[in-house]
Amino acid sequence: MYSLRKFNGRTGNIGQPLPDVFPSFALARITFRQGATSMIAGPPGSFKSVTALNLMVSWAMAGKSILYFSADSDEFTVAKRVCGILTGDDSDTFEANANSGHVERYESVLASLDQVQFVYKQPDMDSIGRHVAAFEAVHGAYPDVIFVDNLIDTVEDPTDWGGMIAMIRDLDGMARETQAHICILHHASEEWSKSHPSQPPPSWAIQGKVTQLSRLVLTVANSGMALYLACVKNTNGPQDREARVILQFLVGPNMRVEDVSFRRDMR
Repeated sequence: MYSLRKFNGRTGNIGQPLPDVFPSFALARITFRQGATSMIAGPPGSFKSVTALNLMVSWAMAGKSILYFSADSDEFTVAKRVCGILTGDDSDTFEANANSGHVERYESVLASLDQVQFVYKQPDMDSIGRHVAAFEAVHGAYPDVIFVDNLIDTVEDPTDWGGMIAMIRDLDGMARETQAHICILHHASEEWSKSHPSQPPPSWAIQGKVTQLSRLVLTVANSGMALYLACVKNTNGPQDREARVILQFLVGPNMRVEDVSFRRDMR
């Protein structure tokens, strides 16, 4: 048993916020915290991975170490997106340079992300644990942030909601044990999104309703290159389970996410 009066000497980095990435996140009190899990959910093609990679780049440039499980995207796609975010080159420019062997500039900027490690195989909890332990053995500390992209790739059956909840439970335990922040990407109902285009899904439209354990849950939608985001669960700040409060962003041809505005959508 523990007395809360002495919490400061025991919790370490647990609960400490990661750096704000977007001004509107700070305004909306959307904070990613060490020792906790978060979720970014949306229909296919709604810039979930692009959003995560922008967060990853920002935190890495702020000195955070990161382990990214990318079962949903291959290494070339990830490199193209990350190089676009870092250099401003659009996808066509990157591919033209890569195909002609002109990659020195990209290799140079990617060297600034040496504290970021990617895993491209479909993960289960055992493999995630092994990679986290290997990261600690090499770097002398656990990663500050872990991304799991995405949840459906951690189970054999895409309708195994019980397995996904068990995975989130285990990841939540890992977050507390390692004091890392673990960000999980997940799908939302395509049927709901078809009838509500360009509107972030409400909490109940997240597939399997697997939001019980994550401290922060964001949902995303897009219309062309416009990205819309809602905070449907927030243990440490305002939340709107119906996704009526919407943050607006713009995704450039280089996959860099630009903060556009903070507005209330009265549907």
